[in-house]
Amino acid sequence: MTDQQGTGLSAEPGSEPGKEPDIRVGAQVVAALAMGGVLVAGLLVLQHRQDAAGKPAAAATCQAATADDSPRYPALCAALNRPDLPVLVGAPMDRVTVAGPGPTHWTSSDGTKEVVHGAEVQIGQISLRLTDDDDLDVTDAEIMGTAAHHRAQVLGHLSTTYEMNTFGFSFSLGGGPASSEPGGVAHNLVIGKHPDGHGGSYELAIWRQDAGTPDEASLYRIAEAVLPSLPGWDTGTMAPSAPPATPSPAAETVQ
Repeated sequence: MTDQQGTGLSAEPGSEPGKEPDIRVGAQVVAALAMGGVLVAGLLVLQHRQDAAGKPAAAATCQAATADDSPRYPALCAALNRPDLPVLVGAPMDRVTVAGPGPTHWTSSDGTKEVVHGAEVQIGQISLRLTDDDDLDVTDAEIMGTAAHHRAQVLGHLSTTYEMNTFGFSFSLGGGPASSEPGGVAHNLVIGKHPDGHGGSYELAIWRQDAGTPDEASLYRIAEAVLPSLPGWDTGTMAPSAPPATPSPAAETVQ
């Protein structure tokens, strides 16, 4: 059996002069370390069960919440783990193999632990994360990432994009130490809970476990399907306005 590889978000977000993204860096570090182990472990168990049964397993349901999980996790996972999610991400022949809370806590630069309100799924080689943040506004997210940010409207709400580098790791099923290496790029879409982009945000991130490029356009399709079912979403303006994969000239670009 070949080695299995998982990926996680890098801890190298960009920043603008005069802004300090240390807290968000801490969040990405913990996300990277926690996510890879959860997804790889789940995939290995699933593969074992499939081999034993000799037939494909059913799509995974959301893992039961534990005392360590965010109280918002069940609602986030239920909204994200939709029956049509493989179609929305552009992989209609695949299925959800892992659905769980992902990282449950992160530690800030002063040592304070904060709860992560999130859910993650794995569909074939595609990983997807949904997080709920009461403190991160759309404009706050524009100090993060490694590429230009593109503002646009999603269901009448302000949103922005950014990218993060990923890292991969592999290990031998026969034993031996794990090894890590640079991975690909994760695409992130941050959407304000309210139309003006303030009052907190929801964030969708997509990345791949292989060398392929994630489909950033799918983030907008998923957002339009998932966001209206989430608690805290302001439905005052629901005009369907998700942009195409390539931002139009009218979309604001923030360097």
